[in-house]
Amino acid sequence: MTRADVSRDEADLIRLCLAGDKDAFDGLISRHYRGIHNMIYRMLGNSEDAADLTQETFLRAYTRLETFQTGRSFTAWIRRIAANLSIDHLRRRGEPAASLDERLEAGIEQADEKPGSSPEHRMEIAEDSRRILAAVQKLPPKQRAVLIMRHIEGMTLDEIAAALRWPLGTVKVNLFRGRQAVREMVGDL
Repeated sequence: MTRADVSRDEADLIRLCLAGDKDAFDGLISRHYRGIHNMIYRMLGNSEDAADLTQETFLRAYTRLETFQTGRSFTAWIRRIAANLSIDHLRRRGEPAASLDERLEAGIEQADEKPGSSPEHRMEIAEDSRRILAAVQKLPPKQRAVLIMRHIEGMTLDEIAAALRWPLGTVKVNLFRGRQAVREMVGDL
């Protein structure tokens, strides 16, 4: 299925939702749930909060679907909702209480999957991952959002700017400052 087919399918699902078909929204949820949940989890570092905000993201998308502009990217629109909710949550929460146990385990599992990887090398990768994730958790919410969207979600700078409705220059500045802050916290790995 091509990107155009996916966009056309999403446009059809959106039209059906707006016409009152609640089942059509389930199709949108099934397409985007995992990606949205992962993005929020990476921003918050807490699986319970991520689950709650993922539900809130889809609820907000459903109740505001009439504001979605057809012809635009639904993925970017819903990611913007998720990012804004996450940033607001981080601001309300204050200093992030990052629980990195799950992420440390994930780093070890990823290292285990690489062929020819020694136990020492796997532990070094896991430790580097832990340090980087701890540093990212200490960043201001906007810098954290941009770093996660760019380096973990793999979004382009233009996609991030569209998703957050920020000027491209603002995205670049937050990315630069976030990278610089992480580098100062962890040094060169």
